[in-house]
Amino acid sequence: MPHTAIFATPFNSLQLSRRPRRERETLQAWDAADEYLLHHIAELNIANDSRLLIVNDSQGALSTALSAYNCTLWADSAISALSATENCARNGVRPPEFMPATDKPEGRFDYILYKLPKSRSLLQYQLQHLASLVLQPEQFIAAAMARHIDHHVVAAFAKNLAPARPSLARKKARLIQLLAAPQDIAMSDDTKVITLTEFDLTLHNRANVFSRDKLDIGSRLMLRAIDKLAAPSHLADLACGNGLLGIYAGRKWPQARLHFFDDSFLALDSARKNCLTNLDSVSQTDADQLSFSADDCLSNYQGAAFDLILCNPPFHQDHHVGDHIAQTMFRDCQKHLADNGRLCVVGNRHLGYHVTLKKLFGHCDVIESDSKFVVLLAYR
Repeated sequence: MPHTAIFATPFNSLQLSRRPRRERETLQAWDAADEYLLHHIAELNIANDSRLLIVNDSQGALSTALSAYNCTLWADSAISALSATENCARNGVRPPEFMPATDKPEGRFDYILYKLPKSRSLLQYQLQHLASLVLQPEQFIAAAMARHIDHHVVAAFAKNLAPARPSLARKKARLIQLLAAPQDIAMSDDTKVITLTEFDLTLHNRANVFSRDKLDIGSRLMLRAIDKLAAPSHLADLACGNGLLGIYAGRKWPQARLHFFDDSFLALDSARKNCLTNLDSVSQTDADQLSFSADDCLSNYQGAAFDLILCNPPFHQDHHVGDHIAQTMFRDCQKHLADNGRLCVVGNRHLGYHVTLKKLFGHCDVIESDSKFVVLLAYR
């Protein structure tokens, strides 16, 4: 059973849970910015048939509280979609229509409720696409914890949507409200293209993709480690980002089936594009060799077991730093590895992943390392 907590809102009292699941959960499925935003909406006394666009509702708290209205949830997160659906079901209310960030919201919305994302590239991407939907400044209401709102955020609103002003703080949260309606916002391409000459790779990185400007140190070390591994027939790139690890492996082992997993729809879109650009052995219609899944770790995967899982796990969820996502990934990997399968993981030395991996799998070897990172190979 998932851990749940009671969220008292001006509309209803809700029982909410978070994803990924973990025992002895210490985080809530909402924050003070959600509370502030809901109290503000309640004071507006909006019509029952209002159409709301909710953006970046990370754990479904807003979507569940506002379910009496006609809600669409737009987010770059499989966890957001899953949490909203599950929390609405838990409370017996209608779930929102979900729209991944790769799609663009259209039509008329009475209000746009915006939770500030951690990623600046996602902020720019979303604000530019919301500009055409905002006809009056009062239609748009953003919310965030006060510590996450700085002059860069205010400048991003002015450049990509309209001039905006943060409110006074309430429980360390602020609203951000527009001072004018948007005027002819120029749409920019959210994709950054980087060339890794030493690996003969060209990578297209959309908004919100990890390390979209350059090759990160951990991934570079992981590429060296892949060269030491035996050939698999069925491989997963978990937390794939732009697909670098899976693509490198796909070049090394062209007969292997590749499955890419990530929480981010924009990351998976990048990985798909990068596979077609960099894998000569894969055609656009080769569904048997390539698969892409937006998921909370591997929680919804029901396919064949993997011979090899490559993983560069995230160390934060939104603004929360920790190894809880990595720990969930390791447990999921244990369930979906073949009997002779291997899990190859890169992480900071200080995180101590080897302790968990040895406990789960029985064996854990260091196969690459430098002063900061270590690559571990876990197997039964």
